[in-house]
Amino acid sequence: MSDYESIRGTRVKYLTSDPTLNSSTEGQVWYNSTTGANKALVQIKATSSGGNMGTARYGVGGAGTQTAGLAFTGSPGSSPYLSNATEEYSGFSWSSGGNYPVSTRYVHGAGTQTAALGFMSDIAPLQLSAEYDGSSWTAGNSLTVSRNRGGGSSNSTQTAGLAFGGNPLSNTTEEYDGTNWTAGGNLNTARRENPGAGTQTAGLAMGGKNAPSGNTTTTETEEYNGTSWTVVSGVLPTGTSNFNNGAGTQSDAALFGGQNSDGTKVNTIQEYDGSAWSNSSATLASNRSSAGIGTRAQGLIFGGLSTTTLNTTEEYNSNINAITQAVWSAGGTVNTVGDVSAGAGTMNAGLKFGGYPPSGGGVGTTATEEYNGSSWTSVNSMNTAGYGLTGTGLQTAAVRFGGYSGTNLNNTEEYNGTDWTAVTAVPTTLSSATSFGIQTAAVLAGGYDGSTWQQDALEYDGTSFSSGGTFPSTTGAQYAGSAGTQTAGLYFGGYIPGSALGVTTISYDGSSWTAANNMLISRYTSGSGTQTAALAPGGYQNANPLNPAAGYTLACEQYDGTNWSNTCNNNITRGYQISSNRASNAPGTTGLVFGGSNHPAPGNTNTSEEFTGGTEVVTASTLTTS
Repeated sequence: MSDYESIRGTRVKYLTSDPTLNSSTEGQVWYNSTTGANKALVQIKATSSGGNMGTARYGVGGAGTQTAGLAFTGSPGSSPYLSNATEEYSGFSWSSGGNYPVSTRYVHGAGTQTAALGFMSDIAPLQLSAEYDGSSWTAGNSLTVSRNRGGGSSNSTQTAGLAFGGNPLSNTTEEYDGTNWTAGGNLNTARRENPGAGTQTAGLAMGGKNAPSGNTTTTETEEYNGTSWTVVSGVLPTGTSNFNNGAGTQSDAALFGGQNSDGTKVNTIQEYDGSAWSNSSATLASNRSSAGIGTRAQGLIFGGLSTTTLNTTEEYNSNINAITQAVWSAGGTVNTVGDVSAGAGTMNAGLKFGGYPPSGGGVGTTATEEYNGSSWTSVNSMNTAGYGLTGTGLQTAAVRFGGYSGTNLNNTEEYNGTDWTAVTAVPTTLSSATSFGIQTAAVLAGGYDGSTWQQDALEYDGTSFSSGGTFPSTTGAQYAGSAGTQTAGLYFGGYIPGSALGVTTISYDGSSWTAANNMLISRYTSGSGTQTAALAPGGYQNANPLNPAAGYTLACEQYDGTNWSNTCNNNITRGYQISSNRASNAPGTTGLVFGGSNHPAPGNTNTSEEFTGGTEVVTASTLTTS
């Protein structure tokens, strides 16, 4: 095997402590002898889910930053087709602001949440502009040229705006001084539905449609110096159109999603360093043509069109971090092959029980196995066979609920590290539910009783059951993931009755459920960790950009108490029912998955995987080296 020195010509530095970290050390590798860890300084790029907008809409205008964003106007996609609504983003959730002077769409934006500028309109008068003071909009003086769906310098201020391009196909530029719009230098290439970034004296025009009709897009980029435009050598990897999805400055910009020349939406993030464009290693969770604001290092993407009109929000972060890499590694082989089993315990003390073996004949198994961090050992079996059951707790103090074995079951059994004992039955027969907590303080949530999808929960105190509250209506009821404790729980993904796979996340405080930020992809999934540090590995999903083929996915998402991010992938795709195959009570930095159905190979798998979370130290918000 080649070593680092033979490949790079230098040795890995051997240090007793981490060096002073800044962007100039990006790409360096060293060994910290004190912690015994190999480390590197790399640029981490990732998208994560933010709070949903109150109203789904496309053609929405935007201004502000990732933690203080502004969305205004747009089309909900159905009657009424135009909106004057304004929403403000706090970095977590959206709230209503003052209405725009008219109901319209495709308004461009600039400025901040408390001092914003909106200009152009999709309805007459097309020259409309307006100013926002943090609570209300005031109509301002009109642009001098009648056009819509043009670009603008998204990082301009309220009193120094820049508008360029538009429809009918235009090369016109106008500058705003806080009162009036006046002519600026013309673009070299007329364009419409063209993204923009930068400021009035350092503007950036990129992409857009360069023909009077049709979807043909250009990859050409132009820079503005306050007087004239210059075509630069840097061209977009993919020419896209979307009037309001550019963010950042002339020398440090990003373009989020958009639409290709063939009319399809994309999920790419394209980045500009002042001389060249490149594709980010991260992608948006969905193909979308939507609003984008902020900076290249901290972007905010919201609303827009995918296959439907969207209300979803994504945050993009590009940071230089010192990391110890997160990794999934192979674990021991299970003895009883089967899927739809249940799990409990931790990464180094796991428990697997029940499931559906390949020759199950409609009947589950009673088999139980313990994991010691390296190998699985068969131990005493449960009293009642089942699959589609759920479990939680520790290896020496676990609890099993319900399941299916020719009929839905209401069995509850407790495990003491040696034997299983039948205890108080679940009030209703229940399969494909999930659970979290410990043996004497657990929550049993969701599931199917044979005729009804359950969208509520039960609490178990080691002796009896009581109501645990009803879910919000859009929550998945079957095969969901979960994490946490009886008083600080998390429930996510699963199947929404009569609809599709869910992305909804809800948190539990011991009495009621509250909506939290959505997962990035909809799926049946597993879960482990805590309410503020959860893990959702693999599972079964609809077709999605993170895995173009419908079916099983490698995608693993991590939750930090606010947002989900896709920063690590499993080595093996598996599902049905990986959400039962979870190590409850494990912290969010470790995890264990095992068994299940794997893909693309047919049948069940006897493999297991262990997750060791990485650590990172943020040292800079932007990469300043090339």
